[in-house]
Amino acid sequence: MHDLRPLADIQTDIAAAARHLDDLAAERRQSHAARRAGIVADFDSGLSRAAIAAKWGIGRGQVAAILHKAGRTERTRCALGLSDGQRGDFHRLLRMGVRSRLARVIVLALRPSS
Repeated sequence: MHDLRPLADIQTDIAAAARHLDDLAAERRQSHAARRAGIVADFDSGLSRAAIAAKWGIGRGQVAAILHKAGRTERTRCALGLSDGQRGDFHRLLRMGVRSRLARVIVLALRPSS
């Protein structure tokens, strides 16, 4: 039979392992948050969902889920950088059935930024 370790030593090791697991969980949360922020930034800069998935090594479904949770759509991307007046015209064109990319081009052509 082998020597048994004292219970106090085992409890100390368990507590240390629990602290280490907590630290790892916090690091994982930070890593996921940074990845989500990077994916949203890539989308906002114009990358396609497929390109984002390839860049980050994840599935397109994961990209879609992250963008959905962040409230990002093609429409919101096209509205980025528009002034209040331009944004009003942009949404009016969308209600008329104009696609978001074309609506952005029209708005920028008719109402350039000051």
